[in-house]
Amino acid sequence: MSVRVLTAPWVLPGAGAEPFRDGALALDGDRVVEVGPRAGVEARHGGAEPIDAVILPALVNAHLHLELCHLAGQVPGGGGLVPWIEALVAARFRGGDVEGAMARGAAMLRDAGVAAVGDVTNGLASGAHLAREGIAGTLFHEIYGFTAERAEASGRAAAEARRCAGPPGPGLRVAPSPHAVYSTHLPAVAGMLRAGPASIHLAEVPEEREFVAHARGPFADLVLRLGLEPGALRPFARSPVAAVEEWLGPETLVVHAVDLDGEDVAALRRSGATVVLCPRSNLHVSGRLPDLPRLLAAGIPLAVGTDSLASSPSLAPLEELAALHRAFPAVPAATIVALAWSGGAVGAPSVGRLAPGACPGVLAAPLDGARPADPFAWLLDGAASRPLRWLARHGPEVRA
Repeated sequence: MSVRVLTAPWVLPGAGAEPFRDGALALDGDRVVEVGPRAGVEARHGGAEPIDAVILPALVNAHLHLELCHLAGQVPGGGGLVPWIEALVAARFRGGDVEGAMARGAAMLRDAGVAAVGDVTNGLASGAHLAREGIAGTLFHEIYGFTAERAEASGRAAAEARRCAGPPGPGLRVAPSPHAVYSTHLPAVAGMLRAGPASIHLAEVPEEREFVAHARGPFADLVLRLGLEPGALRPFARSPVAAVEEWLGPETLVVHAVDLDGEDVAALRRSGATVVLCPRSNLHVSGRLPDLPRLLAAGIPLAVGTDSLASSPSLAPLEELAALHRAFPAVPAATIVALAWSGGAVGAPSVGRLAPGACPGVLAAPLDGARPADPFAWLLDGAASRPLRWLARHGPEVRA
């Protein structure tokens, strides 16, 4: 075994672990051998190569739509979710260089230090681009259709697409998932959420609550325009979370969770689902943010995603974390950075922790002579211009 030892002013082992000032990391290729204080690691593995950087685990982008990269800058926000959806559909209909944009987007993820994703897809083509960049995780294959007939047809078409597509690539899995309670027939939602890993857009704007609780508002108008018979439209739950809470579980990603009341927060906590925050997308679409302190206080598992380039300026998780840091300065920076180390939420459990024996992916953020007292705050304060260099790449776990 040929072990490479690196020492740095700060080494961050990952979620839930204290950072090491004057720390060291021993690597055998891409595999972590040991992480800890410099003196101890050097005593066991030999002299270290000093690097002027913060060493940290690779990152997770737990919610994105890679296949929408060609719509960057083309979908204006600020008018609410329904107008944004309609503008998105119109822009998508016009087409574009979808494959080329996905290739560029996957490279952006690599450059942003991402080793694992939760990618929402309609066509499954994103898997090849992610695999080429060595990115693992889950392709959430989205099912639409507010009526039983449409949801069944969508499910059949998606199953055939999965059969034809074949395996998605090393470290990637495919999970059928409902889009949202305003766009997918509720029994179909239940079936997919019960079946295992799944993702659902939920409680993004107050208009969702108006739709499910009162059968009115912009979403009611939308489903009627899409052909639902007026007599079939009726209230079906107290809130979007209440509509699905009995089917949520530890393998569910609840995306957005901006419009929550106390009962919703309690239900999410009981479910064990991971809430994925996409703050820059929320600001673009509706000008609102999730209540991060409240979610943290409730003990709800959290992750971070960028959503698509149609609603966010980049695919960099650190920039999403920086937005949360600016909005909630009382929340410790270490707590915020840990949101991007949620590999288990997307089926890549080694990502986000420098654990001996694993290949989680390792990054270096150059310090350029800086000596921050708080490396987490330093990462966030300069996130938009913070270059990240790969020291070791993620090795996907073998799936049973």
